[in-house]
Amino acid sequence: MDAPRHPLRVAYVLLRDPSYSETFITSEIEAVRATGAIVEVFVARQGGRDAEMQQVAGTLLRHPLRAQEEVRALGASYLPRAVLAAGHADRLAGPVANFRPDVLHTHFVNLPTAVAVLVGRRIGVPVTAMAHAADFLLDPNGAALDRRLQLLSHLFVISRATAGQLTERGANLSTIPHGVVRAAFDGEITEPRPRPSGDVTRLVTVARLVEKKGVDTAIDGVAQLVHGGLPVRYDVYGDGPLRTTLQERASAAGLADVVTFHGAVSHRVATAALADADAAVLPCRQAADGDLDGIPVFLMEAASRGVPVVTTAVSGIPELMGPAGGWQVPPNDPQSLADAVRHLVHSPEERWRRATNLAVRLREEFSPGLQAQRLLAVWNRLAGRGDLAPAGADEGILGAGPATGTGPQGATTEEAGARWT
Repeated sequence: MDAPRHPLRVAYVLLRDPSYSETFITSEIEAVRATGAIVEVFVARQGGRDAEMQQVAGTLLRHPLRAQEEVRALGASYLPRAVLAAGHADRLAGPVANFRPDVLHTHFVNLPTAVAVLVGRRIGVPVTAMAHAADFLLDPNGAALDRRLQLLSHLFVISRATAGQLTERGANLSTIPHGVVRAAFDGEITEPRPRPSGDVTRLVTVARLVEKKGVDTAIDGVAQLVHGGLPVRYDVYGDGPLRTTLQERASAAGLADVVTFHGAVSHRVATAALADADAAVLPCRQAADGDLDGIPVFLMEAASRGVPVVTTAVSGIPELMGPAGGWQVPPNDPQSLADAVRHLVHSPEERWRRATNLAVRLREEFSPGLQAQRLLAVWNRLAGRGDLAPAGADEGILGAGPATGTGPQGATTEEAGARWT
């Protein structure tokens, strides 16, 4: 009789603590733990820039030949980041090995993946990564990106819209949308409150204030609503390089008393802001430098609370919205955004129907539990535990790769994962 196997052990190798601004990662980790898997998080950046540079210098002094080999593995064109990755890997390899993982996982296919694949090479464990959008769309070094993708045992992407570009690079990938924060699924969908005549329409945006979020379009749309006689309040939560420019834009449009910039706030405050919102607004676009959202978490947070969503049909957003969830308008089109807001204000039944459709779709397709099952289906196969994949976990995975492949250091994935069984 075969001895019982231990729970799957997953080491998350991340660049920074995700609890501050990458709550989609903490949600994923919670969901994976809920399956019974044992998860440990290892953070590369400890301390400031000086501490990071000291780590790199120490690696070069202690292990110059190994650092040189790892730089070659990542590609000389990836300098100086290849050296930085080697320094982080040098510090993390021991603690990660002591955890005895079956698989390593990371998010973003830039520096975090470089660190993770080097750690995986050192300890002989398969490595997977989740690609988002900007992490590869803005990468000017395609050759180095290809090297990192080749060193992965498997690649996950969050949307079909971005999967095609990575498939063209020969990546072995699956499309797995990230789940919304687990707490957002508590409770029932709240029916939109009655709207007395003259009631102020409250619009909310939670986003980093950068070009791709389209907050300038939202401000211009709010100006059209206000000047057209609709009482509106627009609350913007988040900070970023465009904050001053956006504040000046709102003031110039006569909206100083209408648009409030709250700055950076905690996740709890940001989600609480949705409690009495009439609509969540995020008119995303592709920035001039190519930066683009995948599927914004803010839209998922709003949808899970039954808040109507007004957004744009770019990148992976249509995959979230579906054919009948919320309102999708063209990017850079304040008039269409204003028309959508007027529609949801004056059509409460339609507002409720679309909000409900989107919330139901979110629960069925984007739940953290389903996301975790899909991840574990791949991880178990990579670790030689294919018989332990959760029932139905493969459903909905697009472009799932083969069960086995080439793992770190040239070993098959069964060999790489079997060392801890």
